[in-house]
Amino acid sequence: MKRTYLFLLLLIPALLLAQGLQQSIPGDPIPEDEYEEAEGSSYGLTGRVGTVTHNGLSYSQVRLMPEFNLGKFGFGLDIDFLIDAQGKIYKENWDDWEDYLNKIFYIRYGGRRDPYYFMAGCIPDYTLGHGLIFDHYSNMLRYPSSKNVGAYAGVNTPISGLGFEAFTHNIHKNQILAARAHINPLDYTGIPMLQNVKIGLNIGLDRNQYGKYEDEDDDNVPDIYDRFPNDKDVWLDSDQDGLADDQDFDLDGDGAIDHPDLNPWVASNFSNPDIIDVYPDFPFDADVFPDVATMYPKASELTIYSLDYVLPLVANDLFYLDHYGEYAKIDKHGSGIIFPGFSSKFFIFDAKFEFRNFADNFIPGYFDRLYDEQRTQVRIVQDSLNTVYSLYTKEDLIDQSKAALGWFGYLKANIANFGYVKVAYQDMYGEGMTTGKSLWANVTANPKAIEKLKEASIYYSQTHARYIDFIHPRTNSAALSGRVVYGVSETTDMIARYSETYSDINGDGKIKGEDEIISSFAIGVEFRF
Repeated sequence: MKRTYLFLLLLIPALLLAQGLQQSIPGDPIPEDEYEEAEGSSYGLTGRVGTVTHNGLSYSQVRLMPEFNLGKFGFGLDIDFLIDAQGKIYKENWDDWEDYLNKIFYIRYGGRRDPYYFMAGCIPDYTLGHGLIFDHYSNMLRYPSSKNVGAYAGVNTPISGLGFEAFTHNIHKNQILAARAHINPLDYTGIPMLQNVKIGLNIGLDRNQYGKYEDEDDDNVPDIYDRFPNDKDVWLDSDQDGLADDQDFDLDGDGAIDHPDLNPWVASNFSNPDIIDVYPDFPFDADVFPDVATMYPKASELTIYSLDYVLPLVANDLFYLDHYGEYAKIDKHGSGIIFPGFSSKFFIFDAKFEFRNFADNFIPGYFDRLYDEQRTQVRIVQDSLNTVYSLYTKEDLIDQSKAALGWFGYLKANIANFGYVKVAYQDMYGEGMTTGKSLWANVTANPKAIEKLKEASIYYSQTHARYIDFIHPRTNSAALSGRVVYGVSETTDMIARYSETYSDINGDGKIKGEDEIISSFAIGVEFRF
């Protein structure tokens, strides 16, 4: 095993996965100029060995991620090997051509303000306008256990600032999509301040909200509760005896033949002559309550449109201030507006403050950081009679959102020799509304006073809640993550990271048990060469 690790580390260089680990929150600046053109070329060389939990099992992991940069062009790979206790490599990440394409961490050219630019691969942070549609969306929520190769590309012309951009979360599926067009309509006038106003038109859509869950046999029953995911003719097995309900005379597994009136299979296979007529006194099981699974169509589309603007007011080395606004409409649902909004940078602070006005049936920042998890979730309702399996989408929650007025604020403080603190809060008020409160917080310490501790960070959020629940911080709308980086030597770091998201599967309003807490933990060693 040690020889295998050493061989792999010498064979392929690697780059630490840093881009997808830093948590952004609503209000963070849009990463438009994140890629500065470098002189000449550069080559990153890092490797990592550690352990990781995948699908509930522990594996030894070798992560290998090379990166190459030349000017505005950059290219990175993510090649990971999961090795089980028997020394065998987990092969499901290597069995088709898409798996090999997924080894591309990113390919990019330029930044979002360059004349033309593109990025393909893992996208840790994507925002449109001022966040009423896409608000720091990431296609890396369950990375690396679940990988998406997304992409965006755009152009910025010198003609009155006219520009266009297109986005997809996954180039194989193309389900979560976005597009933007923007212009400086008064650029030609030369009027101070007004000549710099920028107007943008945005669209975001999910072409198939049920696309989170696979359906291998195309029977419209998702594999997550399809007991026979490779057979489209059957899907339920109430007593879990290996026989499909459509082929089982004893649905509840109690050893008694079910009554024909309650079990269609018994009725159809013993109908000539009718088994009831032949055995009128037979003790058929009359207490039969088979599981129920809801079938779904292949696609359920949701579309959101928005119009935004930004007007710079003051811009110098000591103080920056702009004014902005945005109007958004969820197709077949409600609308929302940000007006007025102000953004500023001064001293050690970045700040935003905006007034928000939302109509009935509207959720701001619909495509947010947790969207890949929340777009569809499983609901399992179990009582003394049977178990009912179904899916519900984030769209199903829109009708619970009531008209509201309120505000959103954001503050980031960069503290020298320590790190930074970021907090964002939304507080909405309205008659009968239940989703008006949201909180995001991120504390990252880079304490120079503590030798070898390079970073300790924690992120927490509760979004679109009736109230912020600090007594029970694990809620259906919450997320938690943390990361620690400890320098073992000049070329070696030990890294640990943990994350939790939650799903209230049984609908009781409480998060408990392994099925409702979706956690991920990884610890490893990073080598730099």
